[in-house]
Amino acid sequence: MLISLASGHSHERCKFSSAPNSRGGSCQKEDAMETARYQKIISMVETIYALTASGDWHAVGEMLTEDFRIVEAEGLPYGGEYLGKTALQDLYTKVFAFWEDASLDRHDMAISEHNAIVMLTMHATSRHTGERLAMPMCEVLHVRGDKFSGITPYYYDTAAIARATGTLSLA
Repeated sequence: MLISLASGHSHERCKFSSAPNSRGGSCQKEDAMETARYQKIISMVETIYALTASGDWHAVGEMLTEDFRIVEAEGLPYGGEYLGKTALQDLYTKVFAFWEDASLDRHDMAISEHNAIVMLTMHATSRHTGERLAMPMCEVLHVRGDKFSGITPYYYDTAAIARATGTLSLA
């Protein structure tokens, strides 16, 4: 079942049939459009993660809107706002000044009309302490048209990250 929860749309539930040549219900055309949109967003998410992992920053920039925006939590050593088509590259430069041997495990993904929520764990070794951390987090990737307009990351434990990087302030 697909439940359309996008603002401004009805919350109509439509059942899909997997039978060949199935006519489905009254929602078949709307379902097909939504399914195609969701598949497009999934493909976009997979592509941007692959491109950032490979460091292809030109191609990453092509996937971002001119007003792309990431806001990292202020409690992080790389906290703050990153803007524009170079935002991800600028952020990665700061992040990897604190971490080495980084990898991401992507777990689950939820898709809506304008967002993808990706549950993941970042594994990295602190350049400050040598400690290897597993950092559970999720990222909300905001989609406008066929580009990303922003990312909002949510970390499970920003204090553990600040401790491992030597930037925890007790003031």
